[in-house]
Amino acid sequence: MQFITPTAITDAKLVSSSLPETDYPAWSAATAYSVGARVVHAATHSVYQRLVAGTTAGSPDVDVANWQRVGPTNRWAMFDRATGTLSTSGTTMTFTLAPGLVRAIALLDVTANSVTVVMTNAGTEVYRRVVNLNTGYGVNDWYTYFFSEVVLKRTVVLTDLPPFGEAQITVTLSGTSSTAVGTVVVGSLFNLGGTRAGMQFGLLDYSVKSTDAFGVTTLVERAYAKRMTVPIAILTPNVDEAARRLALIRATPVVWIGAARFDQSIVYGFAKDWSIDLAYDQVSFCSLTIEGLS
Repeated sequence: MQFITPTAITDAKLVSSSLPETDYPAWSAATAYSVGARVVHAATHSVYQRLVAGTTAGSPDVDVANWQRVGPTNRWAMFDRATGTLSTSGTTMTFTLAPGLVRAIALLDVTANSVTVVMTNAGTEVYRRVVNLNTGYGVNDWYTYFFSEVVLKRTVVLTDLPPFGEAQITVTLSGTSSTAVGTVVVGSLFNLGGTRAGMQFGLLDYSVKSTDAFGVTTLVERAYAKRMTVPIAILTPNVDEAARRLALIRATPVVWIGAARFDQSIVYGFAKDWSIDLAYDQVSFCSLTIEGLS
């Protein structure tokens, strides 16, 4: 069981991106805006919508009487630490980061056929990984090979990045018609212990389901969050450090990795509850419940 603690991506750390920040016109203090007009505020990489017609000198991020934030720009949606926003592109999306010393990268809610991650240090390539997202699910003969639905993985997690503090990481998503990614996390990696058999997955569904007096059921689809319970074996001499690490991230969303080969065990969220049983001299057991962000 591992987790990735995110490194904040700033303007200085986003070296380049194939996504232009032109979702809407750039905000201008001299422009008279109508109600509902949308603009890009480049300083905060956010899209704002006009609430009151007119011209105001205050920038949208501070003029809350006239502007309402809609969300991040397309370029920055993948870095906003929220699961409900996507960065989208055509058949290819590329961005380069200079995050400092990191040991892992996670891409969540991916739409692509493949993802390529390349790390360079002082112009020299020191790491390359190409991840094919085709799971091959349901393909067991020639008929299903040609006619079954293509099922693609939605997560990419790499935990073997070499430790170069000045390196740049270039990520390329390649797809057939479009590409997208919801969350990109790079950061330090901590290993809590070994994931034991019995890991459990589930969802917290915020959709509303109501039935009236005549038996008519109405469904209103809303967001959902992943939920996971993981039994972990920890070396008893490492219990104090494991507990300290869990306490440090008690209010910090991180990427939890129960078992990298299962998409459902990759959860971006927080530890809802945990307890450690000092069972034996050499091995202790931890039960960890994780709730994902919706």
